[in-house]
Amino acid sequence: MIGHGGIAAVDHRAVAAVAGVPLGSTTYYFESKDDMVAQALHYVADREVERLEVAAGGELLEAGNGSLVERLADLVLDTWAQDRTVLLAQFELYLEGGRRGDLRSAAERWDVAYRALLAQLLERLSAPDPERGARLLCPAIDGLLLQHVATDGDPDELRALAVEMIERIGGL
Repeated sequence: MIGHGGIAAVDHRAVAAVAGVPLGSTTYYFESKDDMVAQALHYVADREVERLEVAAGGELLEAGNGSLVERLADLVLDTWAQDRTVLLAQFELYLEGGRRGDLRSAAERWDVAYRALLAQLLERLSAPDPERGARLLCPAIDGLLLQHVATDGDPDELRALAVEMIERIGGL
């Protein structure tokens, strides 16, 4: 829902309709629109933190063809770049975390997990300063993804740019 109409599209009726439940169900579980948005941000952040932690454990990066840089590009772009609606929802929720102090911790958890994975992988690539590289790479990839979703960019070009960015920022 948020991926299609933004935060403004969230209300009890719309959520009930999408979920296929009676209106009373949403009003029972969520006090307000702000509560629904908060729950959504926490859910998305928790899901992404879990996905990034699994990746940091090596399971997703050990398998597959291509260089580690190419697999890293695939990992960070895979979920986000493949589904425009999900990517839009994630950006909406992430920005909402920046606007509302009560949501900031979820956005920060997400960001910390993302940077930790990038730092770990840059270290495996023998980058000169993995922590600094991750701090640079995280917003750079977010910027590429934001541009991709805003302009309906070419996924192959997005991947090529991500690979180049990882190599340049990583000093590879």
